[in-house]
Amino acid sequence: MKQNYFFLLFLGMVIILPFQYLSAQVQTFQPEKIIKPVHFDVSKKLRDIEPVPPGTRPRSWKDNVIKNMTGMYQEFEEGEQWTGPDPVLQDEISGSRSGATVNENFAGLGNLNNVAPPDTDGDVGPNHYFQMINLSFAIYNKDGTILYGPADNITLWDGFDGPWSSTNDGDPIVLYDQYADRWIATQFSFPNYPSGPFYELIAVSQTGDPTGAWNRYAYSFDNLPDYPKFGIWPDGYYMSINQFAPPSLYFAGAGVSIFDR
Repeated sequence: MKQNYFFLLFLGMVIILPFQYLSAQVQTFQPEKIIKPVHFDVSKKLRDIEPVPPGTRPRSWKDNVIKNMTGMYQEFEEGEQWTGPDPVLQDEISGSRSGATVNENFAGLGNLNNVAPPDTDGDVGPNHYFQMINLSFAIYNKDGTILYGPADNITLWDGFDGPWSSTNDGDPIVLYDQYADRWIATQFSFPNYPSGPFYELIAVSQTGDPTGAWNRYAYSFDNLPDYPKFGIWPDGYYMSINQFAPPSLYFAGAGVSIFDR
């Protein structure tokens, strides 16, 4: 019987595959499920909300679960601070940086919550720099003047009543959405640890001013959504996670969610 072939050219290498093989690989993506937020509201202007001081909310769920470590598996003692040089601090810039300049250089938040690693995260918009760490945040203008904070991350969800209200569990992400001149800030919440449901809290600013009002959402997950990472695309906000199934919290694979803009 006559065989049809499909030719692929990759970097000068020719790969010949049967056409039927390629056809068999075409699959239609089907989402596992479509969910709506379990809670939504609009905050007051952030600048009018009293900051929750860093370290106010307990994180007892993480005690002896994910160790805070210095060096080789040495736990932090209560109140102990990191000492010595950062073992991964870059001491030189490799490659050409011709034409690149630094307009402003100022210190952001230190490790206020004594968590290792502090999960430092931040983004810059037209007029602001927004930094989140595990478990606090601050907002600066472009010359480094602090406009708000430092505050526990849960301050962004002040008055957002639900099982997450007494938590401040971390793994935060902050991004500036250049397509819409909005900010997006997130962190997870595990009030029922090690059982579910688990929550991802997402806040989207109503304007390009992060000290203004925010649209706030809570999404429920059956598996613990660890190490969330977000990306901004014109058609949605994309989140990847490492999933752990309760109550044993065995690894259940990586997952991805897409949030309608």
